[in-house]
Amino acid sequence: MGWLLTAVASGALALFSTYWDDSLHTDVGRDTFWSPPHMLLYGSILVTLAALARWAWPRARREGVAGVVRDPALCWATVSGGAVGIAAPADAAWHTAFGRDAVLWSPPHLLAIVATLALTVTLLRAVAQEGGGGLAVTAAEALVLAAALVPVMEYDSDVPQFPALWYLPVVSTGFTLAVLLIRRFDPQPGGMVRAALLVTVGRLLTVAFLAVLGHSTPIVPPVLLVAVAADLVHRWRPSSWWSALVIPVGVHAAYLPLLPVMPHGTVVAVSQIAPSLSLSLAGSALMVLASEGAPRAWHRGVQAAAVVSAVLLAVPLLAATRALAHDPGQGADAGQARWRASVREQAIEVTLATGDPALRPTGLIARRAGEKVTAQLSPDADGAAHGRIRLPSDGRWFLYATFKDSRERTAESWVVVQQGEGRTLSEARPIYLPPAQIYGAGRTAATVMLYAMSAAILVAIARSGRPPRNIRPQAAN
Repeated sequence: MGWLLTAVASGALALFSTYWDDSLHTDVGRDTFWSPPHMLLYGSILVTLAALARWAWPRARREGVAGVVRDPALCWATVSGGAVGIAAPADAAWHTAFGRDAVLWSPPHLLAIVATLALTVTLLRAVAQEGGGGLAVTAAEALVLAAALVPVMEYDSDVPQFPALWYLPVVSTGFTLAVLLIRRFDPQPGGMVRAALLVTVGRLLTVAFLAVLGHSTPIVPPVLLVAVAADLVHRWRPSSWWSALVIPVGVHAAYLPLLPVMPHGTVVAVSQIAPSLSLSLAGSALMVLASEGAPRAWHRGVQAAAVVSAVLLAVPLLAATRALAHDPGQGADAGQARWRASVREQAIEVTLATGDPALRPTGLIARRAGEKVTAQLSPDADGAAHGRIRLPSDGRWFLYATFKDSRERTAESWVVVQQGEGRTLSEARPIYLPPAQIYGAGRTAATVMLYAMSAAILVAIARSGRPPRNIRPQAAN
C-alpha cells in the first residue's frame, strides 16, 4: 500500500503542476522546457509510474503474463501506464509534423488528459483492491475527480479558447464519469462528497500558492455542492440514469450564480444556458450509457436517445473554429515591444513602441472564446504606434499587435487584458515570428487517429470494473 500512496501523492502534484503551468502560459507565454512547473509535472508523472510499477512488479513476476491479463488491476496498470507513455511521443511527433500547438483540446493534448485520467482510475482501483480505507481511498477518489475536471482548466482560469457554451457540458460529463467510477470502486455512502471536499481543499491551496507568486489563479469549482446533491438523490434513486439528470442540473445550479462573482470565472451568457443544459444532459447520458449499458427494458429508447445525444454534441463540434487565443506558441525572436494599454469601459487604448524602425505596425487583434475583433494600429511621428479596439464582452482577452518586418514577414506581440477592470497595463513583451501551422490530409488523418484513440480509452475507463452482464446474483436457497 505504501507504493500506491506514493503514486497517489505524486499524481496530485502532477495535477497541481498543470494549473501552475497554465498560469505561467497566461501571464508569460511560452516557457522553457526546464521551467519549475514542467520539471514538477514530468518528475511527478515519472514517480507515479515508477511507484505503480514497483507495486505491480512482485505480482506480475510471480503470476507471469497470463496472470497480468487475468488480474484487472494489473492489466489496467499496464494499459494506463502504456497510454501515458504513448501520449508524450505523440505530442512531440505532432509538434514536429504540424507546428506548435497550445490548444488544450488538440488531439495529442486530449490524449494526454485521457491517459492521465486512466492512470488515476488505476490508482483508485488498486487502492480499493488492496483494502485501503479512510484517507487513502478518499485521496484516490479525489484524484479521479480532479483529473476529470482538467479539460476545463482554461475555462476555470477565464482563458477559454472555445465558446463558453462548452464549459458546463464538459464539467457535467466529467463529473458524471467520476461519480460512476467512485461509486463502482467504493460503494460506501458519501464517497463523492468526501472526494469533492478534498478537491476543493486542493484547489484552494493551488489558488493560494499561485497568488503568493503573483500569477493568475483559477476558480475554486463548486463541485462540493454538486456532490452533495448527487449523493442525496442517489439515496432516493440509486439508478445511474438519475445521475445523468441530477448532475447536469446540479452543475448549472451551482456554477451559474457563482461564476460572475468569482475572480477569473468564465461567465456563461443567459442565452447559452438552455443549449448548455441540453448538451450537458446529452453528455452525461452518453457517459452513463458507455459505463453501464442500456437496461433491457429501455433498449430501443436508449438507442434513440444515444443517437440524439451524439447529434447534439457533434453539430457544434463540427462547426467549431480553430482555437488561437491562449498561449499561441511564440516563435523566433524579432525584438521587443513596450506596451501601454489603458482599459476603459468598452474599449482599450493602445500605445506601442518597438525601437526598431524596420518593424511596421499593421493592426490589433483581440481573441477570446472563438471571438475575434480587429482594429487599426497606426504609427506616429515619434516612432510609436497607436490604436483603439472595442471588445464586445467582459473577461480576459488576448490582445495581439501585428507587424511586418523588413522582409515582409508577419511578426506579433501580445498581452492579456481584462475587459472592464479600468486599469492601465504597462510592460515589455517579446515580438516574435509566429511558427507555421501545417494543415492538410496528414493532419486530418492524425487528428482522427488520436481522437479515436482518446475516445476508445475513455470508453474503456467508463467500463472498467463493471461486472459482466451475464453474472447475476444467485437466489438464496
